[in-house]
Parts: sequence; structure tokens; C-alpha cells
Amino acid sequence: MIRSISYAWPAGGCGNPASVSFALCMLMIAVVLASALGTLPARADAGMAAEAAPPPLGITVFTSTRHDVCYDSGNVAAIRALAKREVERINRSGGTNGRRLVLTFKDDDSEVHSTIANLQNALADPTTLAMIGLGNSNRAQAAFDAAGKEVSDSGVPFISNISVAAIFAKAPNVLSMQVSQDEERVPMLVQFLRRSGYKRIAFAGISSSVFSNAVGDALKEELGALLVADQRLASLTDDDLDDAAVAAAVSNLRDKAPDMLVLGVSNKRAGELLAALGAAEVKPALFAPGRIDSLPEDIISSYPNAIYQIAWTGLPDADNDRVRRLVSADPPETWVFEGRKVSEATGWTNGECKARPAVEVPNPFEAANQRAIQLGAQFADMIALVAEAANSAPIGSDLAFLRQHVRKELTTTYAAGRGVFRGSFETWSFNPKTRTAARSPFIVVQPKGLGRPQLAPIQFVRTKDGGLREVETLYLDVDLVRASRIDDNDKTFIAELYLSMRASSKATIKDIEFTNAYLDPETNGRQITVEALHEGGDSDAYPSAMRIYKVTGRFTFDPDLQRFPFDTQRFTIDMQPKRADQPFVVQPPPLDLRDKNVFTDGWDVRSQYVGYGDDVVPLLDALTHEPSVVPFYKASFVWLMKRQTTDYFLRVVVPLGFILIVAYFSYFININHFEAIVTIQVTALLSAVALYLSLPKLNSDDASISDRLFVFNYMMVSIMIGISILRVSRLVEGRPWLKQALGVAHVLGVPAVVAMMALYVRGVTML
Repeated sequence: MIRSISYAWPAGGCGNPASVSFALCMLMIAVVLASALGTLPARADAGMAAEAAPPPLGITVFTSTRHDVCYDSGNVAAIRALAKREVERINRSGGTNGRRLVLTFKDDDSEVHSTIANLQNALADPTTLAMIGLGNSNRAQAAFDAAGKEVSDSGVPFISNISVAAIFAKAPNVLSMQVSQDEERVPMLVQFLRRSGYKRIAFAGISSSVFSNAVGDALKEELGALLVADQRLASLTDDDLDDAAVAAAVSNLRDKAPDMLVLGVSNKRAGELLAALGAAEVKPALFAPGRIDSLPEDIISSYPNAIYQIAWTGLPDADNDRVRRLVSADPPETWVFEGRKVSEATGWTNGECKARPAVEVPNPFEAANQRAIQLGAQFADMIALVAEAANSAPIGSDLAFLRQHVRKELTTTYAAGRGVFRGSFETWSFNPKTRTAARSPFIVVQPKGLGRPQLAPIQFVRTKDGGLREVETLYLDVDLVRASRIDDNDKTFIAELYLSMRASSKATIKDIEFTNAYLDPETNGRQITVEALHEGGDSDAYPSAMRIYKVTGRFTFDPDLQRFPFDTQRFTIDMQPKRADQPFVVQPPPLDLRDKNVFTDGWDVRSQYVGYGDDVVPLLDALTHEPSVVPFYKASFVWLMKRQTTDYFLRVVVPLGFILIVAYFSYFININHFEAIVTIQVTALLSAVALYLSLPKLNSDDASISDRLFVFNYMMVSIMIGISILRVSRLVEGRPWLKQALGVAHVLGVPAVVAMMALYVRGVTML
């Protein structure tokens, strides 16, 4: 089938072979014939390619939307957005094993029957390469009770979000992006309870909760006599506890007088229990089942004892550095997922839901929105992991082989201690025994009277033999005083800063490695100077509990010059333990308490934050060929600075503007002075070239906005030169309409295009 093409024939007709109109007619005919003839083979080739293309590979993503909350958490929206973004990236780079990757989202609306149906439908899809998601323990248990054998027999790789490993233990093709309840959470909880000095520990959970019972049973087995009370309460609904069960639990806990209460109940039900305990004057330290802020706000703000939790993401006053960098590169509104009003929630009819104030400038780094991004990022990383595992199989492998290959890769190549997958957001590996994510959690505490959470003084990390080793928390702050001599080509800057840490810590600045300090190629040493101002102890000038150092050095940064000179760059002070066998984790102070005054030459500080991340050193035994990895925890104190552009406007933008103005107004010189017109315009073009060559060069493979401004200037002046030449050409002589068209293009078209470019530059400067 030939596509219909419309062309405008010359007004003079095609009759005179000696006329310009005849030549234009012949050209038009040639174009029409070439288009018609070229369309057939192109369409034939496209049809043959479509027939020969292998069928796509499918990944099913399970989500759960809640309809009982006033405002949506944004979890599902973030999962959908980041999963689609990752699949688009994969398909742009060639797909998965030579085949296109397709996503299918299945939402169970938090209903058990939908969870089971979605799982069975995904298994029945003949294109399904892998499945990702399913997190609620109760619904997951019901789904595996109903379709566990189908899951296992299918052999489809299933990376779930289940924290209770016992649910999927009998299905060898199922893994979890969560850590194991039995292998990580409970052992760390037990070790903390034993080493923190608490002597009388109680547990209060929900008798119908799979998650709660798993924690309670494990504590009962591990703690022995330390566990003085084990209360499993009946729950009437998802929000309400049985009053009689609460009264009995409170009475028993009052008699046992625990100094630590481990909760297996959260949200509104936890508030109900804690309110009853408070009325009975039972106020032990608490260990929350999830996030501390999931407990009722009035309890958190007034509770007269410490509250603990275990956290894997969203550390206090620190952000996932990879996520933060990705979010900062885009307009903020594109990363806001949390806050959608759930109109069907009953709270809007009974008055429990309250309208939130409108926000003019969305903030993607609000705590709730960051949690949504983190969850979406985990799903996106799992999609990328499946794609990478499938890509290591021979091209053209059938679906059954690809499924088997992906399962093998997940438990061998990406097994904990052997290798890792470096996702866009996090680094991943899996415990080959439990098939759960191998990640080191952190213990977070909200001390009595502090009013905000922070990392607890002691933490734990896994040793290579699977045990737990205690490490300390380094309460540390970096106060950047001055950043100078910023060099975009050398990618370095000079920083003067004060570093302060708690003197009670075993670590000193000698145990800290500044990983982005400049390494001098001549001395093979880092260009950094440390002056100890106070090493702790009694002092008339310095706090006795603090170590204080002044650090001056040359540090590296990684500039992104695509927006130069209207760019915002990321300047960091990165640190990690010098030795992997002497690890520590860093807890910074809250951002609102940190000093924000930084002196810079030619830059304005836009914001600052502390990022955390992990890195690994891959190792390979040359004798046994046995791979292994050594993990490192890293902390980055980050300042985002925007380049000042006053000098650039005066030295570049203004001269380029005058060059365009001079070239533009030369058009209005009488055409009889054609040589003068062209001379002015050519001189303007050469002036722009000379100005560009006089500027300092940037070592970048990407074209910056500055480069685009000069290319735009060259193009506009060249267009004006072309218009001037066409005005005196034979083609235009005798055709007033064409001469008028050239005049309109110059007088109106050139200023319009320049105005559009100016608006574009203004928009960039506002970012």
C-alpha cells in the first residue's frame, strides 16, 4: 500500500522546459516516485521483521492499593512509575535476551481473593518470565496455601516482598527482596536485647497475624527466661482489638513489670494497647514492629521512655544517595507520588479524615514520599536484576530455559558473599539458604526526651561465617566552611571544614577514610591536612564529650556539564571506615540544626543533605577461583551548589546578543549595498567564532548549553547571510512573492526564533 503524499506544484505550471517552474516540477515528480517506490520495500521489510521478531517476555508486578486511608501513601504509584521507567530503559538498550520486555500490573486492592486470582492468572500467562511483588504476610500466606503448588511447579522466578521466609520455604523458585524474619530481623533483635542491658522483656502481638506470631515464637525460643510475658491478643478488625484481651494483657504486664516491651501490633491497634498500658502506669521501653512513626503521633510525642525499631531504608536524617541523585536531576513534581486523596475512604464521611493544606512547591524528599520512592526503586531494581540474569543466557533461549537460568543466577551469581547486583538504587544479593535479600539492618531509637529518632549506639553486621558482630555508631558532623578553587576540568575543589564527633566513640579521625580526597599521582598520597583542635576531655573552650578537627584538603567531584553555565553541581565529603574489619556507621545531626553558612567563590549553595550507601570490593581467589565480596558502608555529606552566571552573561550572552542585533539590522541597508550587508553579517559570524575560541575549554563529551548558544548564534547569522544572498539571486528576481517571503522570514521569523531560544535559556536558569 502506497502512502498518500501531498505536494504543492509551482504556480507557473510545468509546460516550459526552459523555465525554473519546469525544473521544480521534475524535482517534485522525482520525489513522489522515490517516496512511492521506497515505501513498498520499507513496509515489506517492516512486515517481515515484525513476523520474525520473537514474542516479548513478560514480568508481572503485584501491587496492593488501600482504600481505607484518607490519603494514598504513593507506594503503588511509585512502583508503577519506576518499574515502567526501568523497562523503557531496558528496551532502549536492546531488551532482554534479544526480546522486548513487557510489564503487567496486577493490583489486589488489599483483598485476599484478588491476591490468589492475580497469582494464578500470572502463572497461566505463557509469556511470563518472572513475577515481582506480594508483600502482606497474611495475604501471602493465603495465596501460597491456595496456589503454592502451582507456583512451585511452574518454575517461574518469583521475587516476592514477603518478610516471613517460612511462607515460601517449600517453593524453590521464590525469593524475597525483604530480609528473612528468621535469619535477620529476629537474630538482630535478640542480640540487641541481650547486649542493651534489658533484663525483663515482654512481647505483645496479634494472634491472627502471621508476622506477629513469627516474631513472638522466635523470641520465646531465643530469650528463654528473659521473656517474662507473651501476650497474643485477639483482633476484632484491622483497627480494633478485643477489649477483654487488652484488659487481660494490661493486667498481666502490670504484674510482670517488664523494662522492654516488643510490639507485634502497630498503627491504631498499637495506640489502643499503649493507651491502656499508660493508664495502668506500665511504660517500659518499646520496640516497634515497623517504623516508629507508624505508631500514633500522640503516643510518640509523649511516651516517657525510649522507642526502638529496626530499619533497612530511610535512616534518620540521611537519604539513600543513589535515589537522591536521580531525584535531583529531574523536576521535583515528577517524583511526588504520596498524597493523593482516597475519596472512597470512609473517613471522609464520618469526619475522621481532614483536608491537607495545598502545597505550592512539591517536595519529593518528604519522609512519606521518600518511602514510596524507596519501595518503587526496589521493584525497579528487581526488574533490572531479572533482565541482567536473563541476558547472561545464550541469545535465542526459549522461555523455559530462561526461567531456569534466571533462578540459577539469583542463587549463585548474586548469592551473598559471592557477588552482588548493582542496581540503579541499591546493591543486592540473596541468602542462598533462605532466598531472602542479604542486607544489614540498622537499629533506630527515639531516646526519651529527644523527640526525634536516630541510630542506636550499637549496631550489628554479618560476619563471613554468618554470625553477628557488634559495631558502633559514629555520631558525627561535617561543617563546610569554605569551598574554593573549583576546577571543572580537573574535577577538584579545595574544602575547609570542621569535623566533630562524640569523644565516647572508640573511633578517631584516623579510622576514617575520606574516599574522595584527591590522590596526588606524584606522592601517591591524599592531599589533605588534619589539625586536631580537641580530642575530648575537660576543656574551657570545647565541649568535653566532643572530638573536634579542622580538615583542609583537595577533594574530587563529578561535574555534569550539560547545563553549563546554568548548572547545579554536587560537592561531597565522602567517608568510610579505613578497614573493613573495623566498621562503623555514621549518624549525622538533623539538617535543621546543622550550620548552613558556606563561603564559595562563584557559587550559591542551594541545599545540603547527608547520603548513605554501600559499596563492595569484589575478590577472586586466583587458586580456587572462588568469588567473594567485602562490603563497605559509606556516608556522604553533600552540598548542592548553583553556579553564578553574572560573569557569563556579561562576557558571553550580552556580546552574542549584540552580534545578532548588528547582523539583524544590516538587512535594512539598501540592497544596492549588498557587499556592505554581507560584510557586516560575515564579520558578525567570525566574531561569534572568535568569542567561542577565547573562552576556557571544558573537558566534556557532552554539549553544554553554552555550546548550544554559540551553535544557535552561528545558525541564525548564517540564515541571515543566506537570506541576503537569496535576495539578489536570479531565482528571486522577478518573483515578488518569494522576495516578500524572505523579508517576512528575516523581519519576523528571526526575532521569533531568538525569543524562543531566550525563553528556553530562561527556563533552564530557573531550575
